[in-house]
Amino acid sequence: MKGGAALAGAAAIAGTGLMPKPAHAAKSGGDLRIARGQESDTLDPQKTVLLASHEIMWQIYDPLIYLDEKGEVYPGAAISWSFANDNKSVIFKLRPGVEFHDGSPFNAEAVAWSFNHHLDPATASPNTWMYGPIDGVEVIDDMTIAYHYKELFVPLWVGLSYSYCAPISRAAVEKFGDQFGRNPVGTGPFKFDSWRPDQGIKLVRNEKHDWATPWYKNKGKAYLDSVEYVVIPEDATRLAALETGEVHVISGTESLPSDKIKRLSNTPGLKIFSRPAVGVFEFMINTQHGPLGDVRVRRAIAHAIDKEKIITLALDGQGKAAYSAVATSYAQYNPRSPELDYAFDVEKAKALLAEAGHGDGLTLTYLNIDSFTKQAEIIQQNLSAVGIEIKISNYPVAEWFALAGKGDFDLTFCYYTYSDPDLIYPFFISGGGLNFSFHTNQELDDLNNIQRTSFDAEKRKDALYRMQEIIIDQAYWVNLWEGNYLAVMKEEVMGLELDVVGFHHLQEIWLDT
Repeated sequence: MKGGAALAGAAAIAGTGLMPKPAHAAKSGGDLRIARGQESDTLDPQKTVLLASHEIMWQIYDPLIYLDEKGEVYPGAAISWSFANDNKSVIFKLRPGVEFHDGSPFNAEAVAWSFNHHLDPATASPNTWMYGPIDGVEVIDDMTIAYHYKELFVPLWVGLSYSYCAPISRAAVEKFGDQFGRNPVGTGPFKFDSWRPDQGIKLVRNEKHDWATPWYKNKGKAYLDSVEYVVIPEDATRLAALETGEVHVISGTESLPSDKIKRLSNTPGLKIFSRPAVGVFEFMINTQHGPLGDVRVRRAIAHAIDKEKIITLALDGQGKAAYSAVATSYAQYNPRSPELDYAFDVEKAKALLAEAGHGDGLTLTYLNIDSFTKQAEIIQQNLSAVGIEIKISNYPVAEWFALAGKGDFDLTFCYYTYSDPDLIYPFFISGGGLNFSFHTNQELDDLNNIQRTSFDAEKRKDALYRMQEIIIDQAYWVNLWEGNYLAVMKEEVMGLELDVVGFHHLQEIWLDT
């Protein structure tokens, strides 16, 4: 999830980056500086769902497995796996010779402790849904662990391939307590060095990490000596830092403004990577707040939004209209969504408001992520035209997430990236951790459970198709747009590409200096 993510249905999307191949072999050494627009909330993978955190945790932790965009599974901290118990148990052989950054051993006991800590109610993790219907783990021997499921789980590999579910150091958690997220310890190719508000987050190469998943081209140690992630909130300042050489790269969740791509493409000494994103940008409607419990009001709000105006004016055309909570990249996207979704129609919006008894208008609050101020202002203008005045509150993404869960808003902006449509589960299951429309819907709950547990591809697709129809009909979300993953860098930065969820891999990056 942004502001936050498959065995079946992982999207296969070709990169469109303008990335020349290096003319010679990769070099070791160098200190890379990456500018980004959003600050992480924590680097404790069990305490966050934000991509602004995951994009850094990805470098610090090793998940058990890696999953590519075609659905192929690769070894990670586990070197092999097998199934038992009618495919409801997965038995992992762990990678020998690995240790956590603090020197504590990586073994089955460590993985089991990390898992149990993750699911402990006291941890209050917002991302345990990624494990699906799991029953528990069992230590078989020092380097073998079994994950037991209550029932078959279709997107089994998705959560396990993310750093959210990667093993963490017990010794570090016990040492740092609530401050573990500011002192993270994993087994990954980079170690945490420091986190200073005025200097960003610094990682250094893990000299003992002399292996890599076969998914990566670089099978040995990382090339770079260190990396600093510097948060520069203002777009203009961030771009100036790149052009003056203060930083090498702008990369990360919504760090490169879409409306600057054309200019940067023609700037000597810079190169751009771009690919279609997997996910949807939208705003949610809090169904528990007064008039918003009336579906006619929610439909009126949806009809009032001019998606193409947002794409043209705020994104400079770098995106396309979204019509469903399930992204078009997924095989389970319902092709009827554009005809079912709400066309921009001011008069229809006014008529629905009048029918619902609000012809004199409404005043609503809009909880926004500060990276999307232009989009919020266009939405504000759209709604004003039908008599709905909204008061926008802008927050950094880490603060936004804490506020969204409390439900003290009428409308809230949100967006996600994930490699399987199972991301729909926490958004639309009753009581779900990301259900910021706060609705309850038994039919959606039943369908959600079917799409998670049915290995019949057609049955799963049918469930997801029907879910999309219900979500549109009930107007829990207003779908806005689907965008692109973007990064811009100096010519000397080599090996930087963005994967299916928009992440760069420090393991592959080197400096040609």
